[in-house]
Amino acid sequence: MAGRLDGKIAIVTGAATGIGSATARLFAAEGAKVYAADIKEPGAELAAAIKANPGSLASARLDVRSEEEWAAALEACTATYGAPNVLINNAGIGSSHKPVHEESVEKMRANFEVNVIGMFLGMKTVLPGMMAAREGAIVNVASVWGWSGIKNNVAYQTAKAAAVMLSKNAAVTYAPYNIRINCVLPGYVDTPMSRTVTDEDAKMLMEFTPLGRRAEPEELAPMFVFLASDESSFVAAANFMNDGGMSAL
Repeated sequence: MAGRLDGKIAIVTGAATGIGSATARLFAAEGAKVYAADIKEPGAELAAAIKANPGSLASARLDVRSEEEWAAALEACTATYGAPNVLINNAGIGSSHKPVHEESVEKMRANFEVNVIGMFLGMKTVLPGMMAAREGAIVNVASVWGWSGIKNNVAYQTAKAAAVMLSKNAAVTYAPYNIRINCVLPGYVDTPMSRTVTDEDAKMLMEFTPLGRRAEPEELAPMFVFLASDESSFVAAANFMNDGGMSAL
């Protein structure tokens, strides 16, 4: 049976664990060739999937803040599978949950370097090839907190809001090349990063989620499959709230 992503060659960042891992694994199951990149070593689930699918799933180190490492990742992916026609910009870091007057310049810079510059570099790296081929799909991962306001958490919120506009700007710029760029805005998801929040913040996040629970990464992965597949051939410059209803409050 044909997969929904047959013929797709994807780079997925932040793929070691969490949403990135679930997405990389589902992409491979749906027929894509996947270059799963992360600054960390693959987690147990991704490592097992790579062992089971060596012809369609590979991992490599990538610091998304580095233009040189992005160039190397593109070269390696192209040598292994071919030129990527899908990019999932998922890598990101969290914040120290502080307000403006308490947050450090270093934490603000760190959030922008990973959550914005890293996303920018990913697109900058793959777009020339996609433009030449006149096809491609890019999905950028922001956050519901880049859309809805919440007290404190200024570094993360501001960077994720910038990621939303970066996605919109690129989407309208490259649509004439048949490159579809969309943005997914997750809510409270069970990932290593979300497990570092305080009990107070975890309680607040639950209260802000109408569905009353946090999501599993595997619940978000199908959205990325849809946006990377030809099923979404007329979907561009859109923001997809995958947040259990949080953005409605």
